Amino acid sequence: MNIFLIPYTWMRHLSLALVCSGAALIAWWVVLAFGVIFPFWTVAWDGAVYLTALVVAVAGASTLAEASLRREAVWKRVLRTAGSGAISGLLAMAGYWSWHSVAGPLAFDDAGELDLGEPTLVSLRYRLAAFFICGVLTGIGPLVFRRGAGFFTHMGAGAAAGLVAGATWYVMGYPKSSFIGLSDLYLASAGGALAFGGTFGILAWGIPDNLYAGWLRIVSESRHGRRIPVDAPDGGVRERFVGHFPRGLDLFLPAEDGVMELHMSVMVTRKQEYRARGLTLKPTLVRRFLERIDLRYDARRPAPLETRLSSGDRLLLGPSNDPTVVEFIMLPREER
Repeated sequence: MNIFLIPYTWMRHLSLALVCSGAALIAWWVVLAFGVIFPFWTVAWDGAVYLTALVVAVAGASTLAEASLRREAVWKRVLRTAGSGAISGLLAMAGYWSWHSVAGPLAFDDAGELDLGEPTLVSLRYRLAAFFICGVLTGIGPLVFRRGAGFFTHMGAGAAAGLVAGATWYVMGYPKSSFIGLSDLYLASAGGALAFGGTFGILAWGIPDNLYAGWLRIVSESRHGRRIPVDAPDGGVRERFVGHFPRGLDLFLPAEDGVMELHMSVMVTRKQEYRARGLTLKPTLVRRFLERIDLRYDARRPAPLETRLSSGDRLLLGPSNDPTVVEFIMLPREER
């Protein structure tokens, strides 16, 4: 994954879901290819191999995506990806057989005649728990390399991924109705893989805001395209001033465009919250979807008016009939 190719919109959170679902689908294809062309396991192992492959692929893809976005060294990416997949995969294999050999028979086999290892047994009642267990264990590998950050998020995402994948697999392979399902266990396993990876990817870890930084960009013809970063290099508090003060400010705009000497400022806090402040009596307007905020200075107040900024907000400075437009945007932190 490349941070420069992921714009700062709500859709950026879908990127990891697409990566994980793609990795899960590749894992399904590899298992299917080996099962048909180079079969080296018995039919009883199909479920264990299938779910373990999904867990390894999804856990590894989640860790690799983060390492790639953070520009870590190649050897670190390889070690983290392999380690994450191996940890989750081994735990998933153990969890699968623990369910089918110990916990499952104790829960369902009252008469001692149920064989959960029977590959033709595809009832959701008996198989959903295996998906659930493997899903929960998927989050362990990435958690190790994320130093435990987001423990409950990863566990919840894994549990949801297992349940959604199990339900998808069952419904698509449901044999009694062509309307409900495809009645095809091969396609059902592919759908389960996509659901598993997509659910885990969208819930476990999202692209964080600290990979982006705020910028001010001039949209008007005067100095069109000129832009400055708001964030400080050390990640601390910083305030950038906009105006035409004779000795220049952080973002200089000509006085003939209706911009005052010290017109407004944009600051960032240590929590990476961006705020705009109006510093003049002249018109200062923040415009966003379905909202207009007047920030012109009110002499009756002890402090300037301010509002929180979001990417895409436009700041209109000067007369309303021909204002100078400055846009606040979020760009990758590596942008220069």
